[in-house]
Amino acid sequence: MKNLHKKICVSLLASSLLFSCSKDYLDRDNPQATTDDKWWRLESDLSAYLEVIYVNQMSPGALITSSTYQANARMHMSGITDESVFRANFGSWASYPLGAVTSSDGYLSDTYRQNYKDIRNACRILENYSRIYMEDKVLKEQRAAEARALRARAHLNLFLFYGPTPIVQKSYTPTEGASLPRPKQEEMVTFISSELDKAAELLPASYPSSDAYRISQGACYAMQVQLYLSIKNYPKVIEYAKKIINSGVYDLHYATATGVNSYAQLFSYDALENKERILFRRTGNSGAFFRMAPKSLAGQACNGPTAAMVNTYETLQGKTLQELGQDSLNYYWKNPLYKNNRDPRLAASVLVPGQTFVNRLLDPFSSTSGDAIGTAQSTQTGFWVKKYVDPKDVSKTNSGTLNFMIIRYAEILLSYVEALVESGDWQNPDVVLYLNKIRNRAGMPSVNLAVYNSQDKIRELYRRERKVELAFEGTRLFDIRRWKIGPDVLSGPAMGAINPATGQPVVVETRVFNPDRDYLWPIPLTEMNGNTAMTQNPKW
Repeated sequence: MKNLHKKICVSLLASSLLFSCSKDYLDRDNPQATTDDKWWRLESDLSAYLEVIYVNQMSPGALITSSTYQANARMHMSGITDESVFRANFGSWASYPLGAVTSSDGYLSDTYRQNYKDIRNACRILENYSRIYMEDKVLKEQRAAEARALRARAHLNLFLFYGPTPIVQKSYTPTEGASLPRPKQEEMVTFISSELDKAAELLPASYPSSDAYRISQGACYAMQVQLYLSIKNYPKVIEYAKKIINSGVYDLHYATATGVNSYAQLFSYDALENKERILFRRTGNSGAFFRMAPKSLAGQACNGPTAAMVNTYETLQGKTLQELGQDSLNYYWKNPLYKNNRDPRLAASVLVPGQTFVNRLLDPFSSTSGDAIGTAQSTQTGFWVKKYVDPKDVSKTNSGTLNFMIIRYAEILLSYVEALVESGDWQNPDVVLYLNKIRNRAGMPSVNLAVYNSQDKIRELYRRERKVELAFEGTRLFDIRRWKIGPDVLSGPAMGAINPATGQPVVVETRVFNPDRDYLWPIPLTEMNGNTAMTQNPKW
């Protein structure tokens, strides 16, 4: 499988839309370096080719190995939002919030190139699968539908990061590919949506455990929700979210053992299989402990949660720290888990100074603790990501078996709520129903209707719920872009924990956000140079 992956992946040799391949290679692009009429014969050929796309396309959480490109690790991407600060001996995310990224950045190019690689490989399946012999004709068409959905997801990724990019529906020759223009937004949205609809018609509602990672009908609907939410087409969001809700396939995860927090368990080995996952990568967080855990436990602490993230969580009484006043805010800032009186999702997602984790007392402000703040491969903020960091993985390096949930049911419920509120239907009983389900599952009280009694207040609530519920899972960047809140949350100092010696919060960096430019990434320079019809995003 390793050699198969290498041979297929060289089908894209540069950052452009697969345009630097030779004509001979396009005719002979398959794992055995033979012609298509000899390669596309067996069911195993189709399965192996499709598997390569899954491995590349499905996002991991934390970086695992070189078998997946680094920019696709969605938990690390939280470092370019107000959730965390990224510091590691790999990658360029640290330059993004400083306004220092350019169109020649490697992560930009990798994301662009890898998605088009997946698109081309999916195109080859759709062009050739019909001549493969498979006794089970339904399964054969299902595998093709998976390829179609994966191709649509790659286009969706490109759209969310860069805006409209060239639509690719076949294996283009270099000449054809070198002059593909950017489509209008509605053209790309229509294409992605129609492809997902076609795939959903042939895909099952669910799979047996061994195949649960495959794209299902519900996953297609969930991607439609993401697509239409990004352009604020709320009726379509509601339509597809209801398909998922009414399917009966998914539910929020609830722990069966008494006294176990269901939300915390969701990201552990105790809930490796659950009804909440809609799309996930198998063992996609095998590296979470190594990349996120404290240095004293041989972790790298690549992402340090910010004070802005930690201070977002309510108290157990459903009060925000801002509601309680400056004195309370300052106190909880110093002691985030004071008397365990915070939203349990905080303790499930973040480690704070003074906690004992595994067998380490976490003290980032002691030079002798092994976790001294600001040192190499140690926390930069005084906080650590806890989500997906399971103590069972202590001392393991990329050898755990935790999955990473790319889309889960709670995200769909929150998107549905947002669509109802923003379409003016904020008093719809489903708004409070699903907010309460999410809050209650985590151990939080129901919505206080005396406080959240207007569209503006409900908007404030669902945005906060989305931030704390989905923390470090890779959704925040798109929320910031959709809500156009970049100047509010990505400008100025990025702060961490309060240093007890000074009484002041640590300031890690000063961030810069240009609202005329930074809501989209630039088209990579290599693509601009290689495609004569390409135009750049504004101000880049």
